[in-house]
Amino acid sequence: MISRSILFVIYSMIGLLLAIACENAEEPEPSYQVHITGQITVNAELDTTGNYSDIELKVLQADTAGAMTDTLFFAVTDSEGNFAGDASIQINDFYSMIIGRYGQNLAHFELLLAVGDTVHIHAELPDVSETSDISSLENDLLAIYDRLHDNVDRLIQFASVGHVSEDTLYMEMQKMSDMFWDFYVENRSTYVSRMSAASSIRLLEGINEEMMMDRLNHIIDQERQLMPFASRAGIRYYTQNYNLDRAIAFTDSLFQKEMDDRLRLELEIDRIKLLYDSARVDQAKLELSQFKEQYSTFPEASEWIESFEYDLTTLAPGSEMPDFEIVSTDGELISKENLKGKAYVLEFTRLENFLYQQQYDRSVAIYHIYRNYDIEFITIPFGANEILMNAFFDERAKLWSFAQPGTFEVDQIENQFNINTLPTRILVDKQGNVVRKYEGTEFNDIIRGLQIVLNENLEEETL
Repeated sequence: MISRSILFVIYSMIGLLLAIACENAEEPEPSYQVHITGQITVNAELDTTGNYSDIELKVLQADTAGAMTDTLFFAVTDSEGNFAGDASIQINDFYSMIIGRYGQNLAHFELLLAVGDTVHIHAELPDVSETSDISSLENDLLAIYDRLHDNVDRLIQFASVGHVSEDTLYMEMQKMSDMFWDFYVENRSTYVSRMSAASSIRLLEGINEEMMMDRLNHIIDQERQLMPFASRAGIRYYTQNYNLDRAIAFTDSLFQKEMDDRLRLELEIDRIKLLYDSARVDQAKLELSQFKEQYSTFPEASEWIESFEYDLTTLAPGSEMPDFEIVSTDGELISKENLKGKAYVLEFTRLENFLYQQQYDRSVAIYHIYRNYDIEFITIPFGANEILMNAFFDERAKLWSFAQPGTFEVDQIENQFNINTLPTRILVDKQGNVVRKYEGTEFNDIIRGLQIVLNENLEEETL
């Protein structure tokens, strides 16, 4: 079995892989234009006419629940398959592009759009995933960044099966962190460079924390868009290595920096969560009351307050997990009652959700590590059907239990578990009590929760 010290390092690496892109918080601004141009053709065996007109391309905006809400770009090809137009975006981010023809959606992929960038897309239907060529300043940098991440993936795979010594693992992680940091320095002022800076810092957690904090302080001073990431990384560092007071002092120092109201709002939320998680309930209630007053005109603040207050009464850490009962795709009845005595992660998502698909490979890595420690994984896929399930698992491993579509009421589950963001996961201990609820990119922090559960399980075994 892998040593616990190496397990800790692997946890940190998985945390890195789950973390970065969506914590790179751009400040909302008036709409900006991103030029998108290119050519979409059709395989000659399917269309011998050579007429590639009427192919539609849309860029869609997804809300926090993964539902597509606004159309940010729309273009139609001419007879040669050429198209061009401008997408209206408020923030640099990943967006969904859908390609269709004659009312049928034929392909879907994620596209990085950044202010001031020009994106060139060339692809052939129907195998867009195999034939697409996407080029721009940011997307070209993203391809390099992804190759760096592939190296981290391979290291995780070797380490998780015990093929890497502890000394070698630490040395390789330091090297990879330096590579991400060099990439950041060489490509400053780009969205992808900020992703790379965050990756560099996360790789150093538990490895070289002095250098980690040096780099963290650099981005606090130089990269204001990464302030939410810096807040969470700093809070983890001070709570794990010092105490709550040091973590609170760290958050206080961040508020001395110049930032817009929305970034400040995110930091206030982190601070209130920290106080509640650390059982400083009276101070947390006071600051929550002040937060309500200060951000009363911000819709996102009102939504967070409503959700947070509900979770405090029903899904707070240490509270009993609400009753649930589902039937898996294997015909097995799964409920809170028959899971007692086992720790488990119950996740809620849509299979087409981009963030969930990004996280899936990392979820598989976590599953492989924890399956030997009697921790179960269960997924409830909203809006799924047999066709979607088959398509999702066509190129992915199905390793844990998934609820059978049609055997549960989505509205009931959304209300019962206060699901406002997809994916959402709830970690439950062997006694059937909630360890923590994780929404969206908060999945980055699940490693710490799983470590708590694992330590409790190991302590019971030694008694």
